[in-house]
Amino acid sequence: MRNTTIYLCEDSLDGIFSAIYTAWAAGTSHTDVRVKDNGTMSFFEEYIEHPTDYELSSKVADSIIRKLSYEIYYYIYCACMSDNSDKASYIYKFLQKAFRIGPSVINMLTDPYVSGICELKRAVSNEACRYREFIRFEELDNGILAGRIAPTYNVVAMIANHFADRMPCENWLILDTKRNLCVVHAAGKGYALTTDIKEEDLFDTHSYSAQEEDFQALWKRFFDTIAIKERINPKLQRNLMPLKCRTYMKAERG
Repeated sequence: MRNTTIYLCEDSLDGIFSAIYTAWAAGTSHTDVRVKDNGTMSFFEEYIEHPTDYELSSKVADSIIRKLSYEIYYYIYCACMSDNSDKASYIYKFLQKAFRIGPSVINMLTDPYVSGICELKRAVSNEACRYREFIRFEELDNGILAGRIAPTYNVVAMIANHFADRMPCENWLILDTKRNLCVVHAAGKGYALTTDIKEEDLFDTHSYSAQEEDFQALWKRFFDTIAIKERINPKLQRNLMPLKCRTYMKAERG
């Protein structure tokens, strides 16, 4: 009996796609793909660490878009951004079925790997939608608008285009404080994803602008003034604005 060969990859889209390319070439009947920190090991499996190869990754991405659809690529992209430890294996097995059946595979919700990918996509895209609505930007003394988030999933790159489209003439950044990932946008230009900015470096070095402090005080006064004590509904508030989205919103009540 032949042992299963497990390709261990970096927890990123390029890392997973690179390992999938090599695993597929070695034969799908006895190979699998997992992120390196999965932690599950077996006596009947052989483990090979696979480096991230951007050329191999681009080939996989191109095949998915050309032979399946961009919609399916987006589903897989979202799954890669989740924190599910088995996501690489789900994606690998999903793609095996997808390339046999074609784009209609996305409707086969009774299949565990198809439904698994759909569930991961739903969870990640829903969180991205929440943070498009709930990010609060603070103006620093250097004029940059800084937004901070601490999402469950890696959605900072997914929401960048939304703000680039709505604030094209502003210098702004969005920092994922859990992962030290930051989207930086220059006024009138595009944006870039970087790992060079940390929360303590940014907010210990720069203070708020005078205008920002005035706006914070004004907003808190407005919030307290319009509140009707008898109609305060904490349960409804948590439903409309989850607690995890409030970490960096300074004007919320309790």
